[in-house]
Amino acid sequence: MNTKFYKMRRNRMVSGVLAGLSDKWKLDVTLVRFLFAIFTVANFGIGVIIYIILASILPTKEEIDAEMYGTGPRKRKEAQPINDDDGWFW
Repeated sequence: MNTKFYKMRRNRMVSGVLAGLSDKWKLDVTLVRFLFAIFTVANFGIGVIIYIILASILPTKEEIDAEMYGTGPRKRKEAQPINDDDGWFW
């Protein structure tokens, strides 16, 4: 079971922390945002501080996926250079 928390670029409004939490816990993102707003108001703004800390330390889901599965095809700079003078065309 994967227990890493992450933020998401998709469905984000500010930095994607709440979108990542809603994806992790399989909840609607609107519900998570509503609960976060209630928590923040009830605790005199402590939720904003927690959000800023999480936004600065959590990786994005795309970074985690790229780390687990690789980044895809080879980059152009790693490809073998083409010799222009190979003599096959005029």
